[in-house]
Amino acid sequence: MKDTTIESMEPGLLLAPTYGYGEASPRSPTLREVWLELGDSIAFWRDSSRLLPAVVAAYHLLALSVFVLFLTRFFSISNLAIVLIASNVIGIVYNTVWYHRYCAHRAFRFRNLWWVRLFLWTNPLAFREESYIIPHEIHHSQADQPGDPYGPHLGWLGSYLAAESTQKMNRDISREDYDRISASLAHVGFVENSYEAFRRTGSFESLWHYSARTLFGNGLWILAAYAVGEWEGVVMWISAVFLFSFMLRDFNYRGHGGSFLSARRGAPINQMYYGFLVGEWHENHHAHPQLARSGLAWWQLDVPYWIIRALSACGVVVQYNALQAERR
Repeated sequence: MKDTTIESMEPGLLLAPTYGYGEASPRSPTLREVWLELGDSIAFWRDSSRLLPAVVAAYHLLALSVFVLFLTRFFSISNLAIVLIASNVIGIVYNTVWYHRYCAHRAFRFRNLWWVRLFLWTNPLAFREESYIIPHEIHHSQADQPGDPYGPHLGWLGSYLAAESTQKMNRDISREDYDRISASLAHVGFVENSYEAFRRTGSFESLWHYSARTLFGNGLWILAAYAVGEWEGVVMWISAVFLFSFMLRDFNYRGHGGSFLSARRGAPINQMYYGFLVGEWHENHHAHPQLARSGLAWWQLDVPYWIIRALSACGVVVQYNALQAERR
């Protein structure tokens, strides 16, 4: 089985947080340092390349405000159940299948780029794929060590806000390094920036392309939600997006034992909550990061893997990385 780890993602591609990575062990910032790092990450008035992290932060705050509106105006047990189910579907399809197993680890291959772009253009989130892939690959190479861009060593809030911090790109790279890294992101299907535009924006994806497909993806799902439930449906959909985003950020902390009750802090764990919810059996995943499957025990539910298998049966997926015993 081919190892699909993107070897071009060196730790130096990300700018270190303002509080540093640490030397002998990962740096654990204070709450004040965490807030100062957030301010540095979104300070677009000082550095125009920080506009993209600021957009992600604003998107998250907007979704939070809509979620508060849901709780105060439209809350009911049945509505809450719908929001939770929608959030879970977003997590399974757009986090585990798309962001994690395809974009970050290339655990399977689509038949052609049209299927890739279907996921890319219907992604209901503002979070750029490259901002998931690059820190995630560095995380695997530096897990729980100095240079790991997120994890329990940051504390819950520091790991939660790493979604902004890990978008600070080192723009002072050579054209050769830019071309090599850009080529390793080609499977995502976006229109790439020129080297000169990357030096200005810190983005490998063209900003017009990112803006167009983000507006299209959000508009598509919001229109569908309005068609089903008018404005109440829109509020419920955006609330589901917020809950998914909350869980994604929370997992950065809990995936490696970030819990006051855990005796294994600083090691990937098969946390049952996120395992059953979205198929993220994290200890299994770190042991076999290239697999299309992380639920390896018979009882470990892995819906994303069965979605990949179903796409394979339909001919949409032409190859997926499986255990030796599963190969045909």
